[in-house]
Amino acid sequence: LHGLIFLLSGINHGDLNDHNILIEPSESACGDATYRVSGVVDFDDMSYGYYVFEVAITIMYMMVESKTPVQVGGHVLAGFESIVPLTPVERGALFLLVCSRFCQSLVMAAYSCQLHPENEEYLMITAKTGWKHLQQMFDMGQKAVEEIWFDTAKSYESGISM
Repeated sequence: LHGLIFLLSGINHGDLNDHNILIEPSESACGDATYRVSGVVDFDDMSYGYYVFEVAITIMYMMVESKTPVQVGGHVLAGFESIVPLTPVERGALFLLVCSRFCQSLVMAAYSCQLHPENEEYLMITAKTGWKHLQQMFDMGQKAVEEIWFDTAKSYESGISM
C-alpha cells in the first residue's frame, strides 16, 4: 500500500466498455477510415479513485471484444497516456490490475447469474472469452504482456501504430 501514494487520482467512469463508449467515423490524414470517441454513457459506476484503475478496466473490456486481445491493451494505454501519462509505479501495477478486473468481473457474473438466471446471456458476456484471456495473460507472464502493451503504446509516439 505504500506505493499507492504515488498514484494519480480523480473521478473515474468505472465502466468504459463497448456498450458505454460512443464512436463516430472520422477520416485520417491518409484517407483511411478511422473512428473517434464522440461520447460516453452510463455513469452509474463513477467513483473517485486512481486513474490507473480506469485504464485497467478499459483494457479488460477491450480485450473481451478484440480479435487481438493482448495487443489491444497497448492501444488503450496509448490513448489514455496521450492525455494523462502513467507513472512507472502505475505501469508496474497495470498487469495485476487488469487480471484483477477480469477476476472481479468473472466472479460477479457467476454470482449475478445465480441471482438472476433470466439475465444470464447479458451477465455472461465477459465470461465468453474472459477466462481464456486471463489464462493467456498468466501463461505469457507479466513481462511479456507488458512488453507488448508498452511497445504498442510507444509506437504511437512515432506516428506509426502497431
